[in-house]
Amino acid sequence: MGACAQTPPPSTSATPTVDSAHLTAFARSATSNASYTPIPTPTPTPIPPPLGPVPRDCPPGPTPQPILPGLGPVVGGSKVCVAGFAGPHAVLYLDRNWFTQHGWGWKLIWEVGPNYTHLVTLHGANLQSGAPIWFQFLDEDPTTSAVLDPQHPNHPGSAVGGDWNEWGSYVFVPSAGCYYLEARWPGGHWRITFAAGRQEGSG
Repeated sequence: MGACAQTPPPSTSATPTVDSAHLTAFARSATSNASYTPIPTPTPTPIPPPLGPVPRDCPPGPTPQPILPGLGPVVGGSKVCVAGFAGPHAVLYLDRNWFTQHGWGWKLIWEVGPNYTHLVTLHGANLQSGAPIWFQFLDEDPTTSAVLDPQHPNHPGSAVGGDWNEWGSYVFVPSAGCYYLEARWPGGHWRITFAAGRQEGSG
């Protein structure tokens, strides 16, 4: 390390001069013979806007119910249920430290069953602005129209039982507000409303 830190002796040779024609030819040759690896452009981190509290004037949504064994309170019904909402009337308390280009995030667990094999589509939006809800399943790209395929759940087993299929997902909403969430399958559907925002007192 000491040898690397020593100052080299001053150079006594004259600085060579290169005329512009030779310099241009050299630059062309270096460019044509070099192999360049493009530097990836970093994805900018979005700056989160202020996250408002859960609004108090949303249409009351359903009360999450502990109706599925092995899972917390859920909303929905029939063939499709989802866990992750708080009560008393379907609230998403968003994580104020989790913001992406698609909005504020939270985790939801989906259950389809029992013994149901058809596709279920999901979508939702802000009731006032129409801004969509975004869904993301594991390593898949975020989408505003998600599909639950009982042939390909992304959890190896369901907490409810072997005749159910389960998915973990992230959901992103653009701002605090009043929203709807809808699930559709051949011959049926449900639609709920919910409020989303930060929990009072969380800053």
